Amino acid sequence: MAAIVVTTLFALIGCFLLSFHIASSLGLTAAIAGALHIGEIWGFFGQIPWNNISNSGMIVVPLFILMGELLLRSGVTEELYAILSKWMGRVPGGLLHTNVLASGLFASICGSSVATTSTIGAVALPEMRRHGYDEKLAMGSITAGGTLGILIPPSVIMIIYAIMAEVSIAQLYMAGIVPGLLMMAAFMLVIFIVALVSPQRAPKLETRFTWGERLRGLTAVLPVLFLLGMVMGTIYAGVATPTEAAGFGSVGAFLLALLKGRVNRRMLSETFLATASTTSMVLLVVVSAFLLQFVLSLGGVPAAISNWIGGLGLSQIELILCIALIYIVLGMFMESMAMIVCTLPILLPILHAAQVDLVWFGILAVILVELSLITPPVGMNLFVMHGLRTRMDGARAGPLTEIFASSIPFVIAMLVVLGLIIAYPEIATGIVAHMKQ
Repeated sequence: MAAIVVTTLFALIGCFLLSFHIASSLGLTAAIAGALHIGEIWGFFGQIPWNNISNSGMIVVPLFILMGELLLRSGVTEELYAILSKWMGRVPGGLLHTNVLASGLFASICGSSVATTSTIGAVALPEMRRHGYDEKLAMGSITAGGTLGILIPPSVIMIIYAIMAEVSIAQLYMAGIVPGLLMMAAFMLVIFIVALVSPQRAPKLETRFTWGERLRGLTAVLPVLFLLGMVMGTIYAGVATPTEAAGFGSVGAFLLALLKGRVNRRMLSETFLATASTTSMVLLVVVSAFLLQFVLSLGGVPAAISNWIGGLGLSQIELILCIALIYIVLGMFMESMAMIVCTLPILLPILHAAQVDLVWFGILAVILVELSLITPPVGMNLFVMHGLRTRMDGARAGPLTEIFASSIPFVIAMLVVLGLIIAYPEIATGIVAHMKQ
């Protein structure tokens, strides 16, 4: 068992250092470890991908990705940001709250943190510069808001976790709603406190809007609520499965783009090519992860580790805290999807043995993956934000370390929310329990 673990670790680290794609790294590691320590396993390398890809539940992946790509090109973001700024402009923190709210609403119909950060950031950063906001605080609010893209459902990472852990996608989606709202509230609380202590860093907007203007502007939010109802409402009501809800959402996103006059041949071509590219990448990673999971299981690794952890006599909470610490460290160096697909094959037998609720743990895992997006040195949202600023300022753009520093207050807020969900699991499981009744 020790030999196959050492081989796996060396192969994975070697592939990552050589900058191989995640799927290539996992697949090559599975092939090397299997060939060296198990023997003739090549027949399974065709059977396992087919068994997983032919699962009808996989259809939900391209459908939600298609919905997100359509929304990115529908023009809904600019209108959403404009109306939210009218409502939040006079609140201490002003447009910073707008960043978080717009990110949360966009996340509820998109499912991608990188897409949320880049889309909201492109609209928000120039606006906040125009109104004299502190740039570090502004960038921190955008990068933190972007992390909501994988916590507030629909979320591609949640789908991958649900498939690998064999839990209900619908239950996982419902479990993410309250933690997602709590995370938004935590970010806004950080902004509110900073704005009270240092009001010059987040000035209120001078322009005043009447209640009539604010209420009329709410029409920009209606399409988002409509799509949210089509996706999450149908799932919660038991009217549709996640796959059917994803289909409803894709059709709704297309109709929204059509009504806004954004649909043309070029737009559809870009949408379908991006959907196919992202879907291929995601499913290839999933298939490679299942291959590695199979090789490790055949080699007895998960069972041995599970027995070793069980022998330590850790309580369930102590086990979760140890796993959280491991994820926080890994998140400083690994991409979010890589964290999930590389660790779950090892962790699942341990979690089963400890009788951990896998839906609850799924929310914890997603929050920890979120954390990795804004923790240096490898934080994807931080890189996206730096790329946006570089595109706007060119050589005058500040160093990446400024963006690292801007995320620290929001990292603390995320850790507080994580601690609350660990201490009070019903925050995540309450809606799921109601669904089961």
